[in-house]
Amino acid sequence: MKIRPRNAVLKRLAKRCMPASLLALRSHLLTRSMDRAFAQLGNPEAFGKIYRDGVWGGAEDGFCSGLGSHDRITVERYVQAVCSFLARTERKLDVVDLGCGDFSVGSRIRNSCGLYVACDVVPALIRRNELKYAELDVRFTCLDATRDALPAGEVCFVRQVLQHLSNAQIAAIVPRLCGFRHLIVTEHVPRGVFRANLDKRTGPTTRITQFRPSGVVLSQPPFNLRARESETLLRVDDELGGEIVTTYYFEPCLERLAEPAE
Repeated sequence: MKIRPRNAVLKRLAKRCMPASLLALRSHLLTRSMDRAFAQLGNPEAFGKIYRDGVWGGAEDGFCSGLGSHDRITVERYVQAVCSFLARTERKLDVVDLGCGDFSVGSRIRNSCGLYVACDVVPALIRRNELKYAELDVRFTCLDATRDALPAGEVCFVRQVLQHLSNAQIAAIVPRLCGFRHLIVTEHVPRGVFRANLDKRTGPTTRITQFRPSGVVLSQPPFNLRARESETLLRVDDELGGEIVTTYYFEPCLERLAEPAE
């Protein structure tokens, strides 16, 4: 039988006895504290530090993109949903994968695609992916989607990336996403009714752990993404009381503002 350290047991009991409001406040304070450590860093440095420090989990080679990329049920269902979508077309579509991370998920989708460009902001991660997945015929590219032009493609995947960014950085990315005919976005959001797009600092945490849990919804203010068609491809419940939602946008565009009155 595994014996837990006495302090760990006491912490576990204290957490169980704590009111929900205090648990939410504790989670919020931890979130703010964690993101504050990355607040003064640019995106390459911030996300490079996340991987170096193992914030999203450990791996033998030092690169782990977290539970969203390695939880078996979450990944299996995502791969199945996306591959089923890609199978709707007569030919394989060219893909741009923004925030490809450790590519454990992308590697399972690659054979359902035409040309595949996988992008991330961390140079060391891109070099590692080039070596590890050399046989998959993927073009790995280092770029910051908040500042740099995006590669051309027909489909863009943005899987659990925006949830780590501030609203200002998301707003910088959204117009670039309108250059793709097909857009598939996955975000971790609270279950049920919630206020979307409450701001946060860019960093390793998500909006779901804030005192007022929130999540990124591109179709709502301040982003106002529109599309000719949209469809929820997948919802997966998670242990934090939220769900991971994958949404498809066909011909995404920004909402047109009304002309000013003369």
